[in-house]
Amino acid sequence: MRDIFKDYKVFSINPSKLRSPGFFRNMLEYRTAVMRRYRSALKSRTEFSCPLCGATKGREFLKYKNYLLLECSRCGLVSPNIDFSKVDGRELYDDPACIKDTTREVLDNYQYRKQTYAPERLQYILEKTGLRSRALRLLDVGCGPGYFLSHLHDKKIRYKGLELAKFLVEICQKQGLNVAMNDVALEPDKAYNVITLFDVLEHVADPVSFLKILKSKLVKGGYIIAYIPNIHSLAYQLMGQWQNTLVPFQHFCFYDPASLKLLARKSGLTVNSLDYYGLDLLDYFYMKQDQDGVNYHQKLSEAIPLLQAVIDKQKLSNHMRVVFKK
Repeated sequence: MRDIFKDYKVFSINPSKLRSPGFFRNMLEYRTAVMRRYRSALKSRTEFSCPLCGATKGREFLKYKNYLLLECSRCGLVSPNIDFSKVDGRELYDDPACIKDTTREVLDNYQYRKQTYAPERLQYILEKTGLRSRALRLLDVGCGPGYFLSHLHDKKIRYKGLELAKFLVEICQKQGLNVAMNDVALEPDKAYNVITLFDVLEHVADPVSFLKILKSKLVKGGYIIAYIPNIHSLAYQLMGQWQNTLVPFQHFCFYDPASLKLLARKSGLTVNSLDYYGLDLLDYFYMKQDQDGVNYHQKLSEAIPLLQAVIDKQKLSNHMRVVFKK
């Protein structure tokens, strides 16, 4: 038989090890807690302002209860119509509800993520930059509990991690990882050749200022590698408001290729590459399992990775990987 998938990247992921058994229902419970706490941050439709280009006109893109996502009429960025100044990031990520959610969905699956995600991330970085591992001087911004950095630590690769949540910083430091709560602006200029943002850029309310700061920390020719949600994906077509990358009061910016190029231009960077790899089918079946009580992941275990590879190839995945270059 011909290898018809030789030009596809097929990921082998164990759903039961990646996320908790009640992932979808737990996600809804967390949404309820956050919506209740930050409801005062919701704005009227007439108060909309795009966080990327500043335009004040946008069309309704998606709605979850009274939480509205608008697509900017000028640059195409999708963002929630909220007052960002009323959402304190440090307070949000160290909130008991967030700690509980992160512990269940990330910390409890730490070793599996380290063994599967971390090596693949490192290999992707090396392929995209052309650097050798011993030449890396890497800053991981928003490093979370540090399973990627733990892999770099084991490989004796030079790195530093920055994290906003105090409880995550403490977890990293207990493992002997080089992680701090410092503001990235305090990092020395031209100190790194790679900066990684794994599921971070969507959390930033002022992305242009943020990337300009990161740019100053890079050597000439350095790279910023960001993994971000793709709201223009099969997962959103299937799940709509129930897609789990719609995280109220946390995910501020949803990009497409045009808005990423605009972000790069405003920040003095270039988009070096854009790839699509997602978890559309896994996420969809987490939802369907909760609704139907059927273990679709197990029943469709042979088909899901191959079908996801096709979705990725068609650029319809619910995650993108963008490489910016200085």
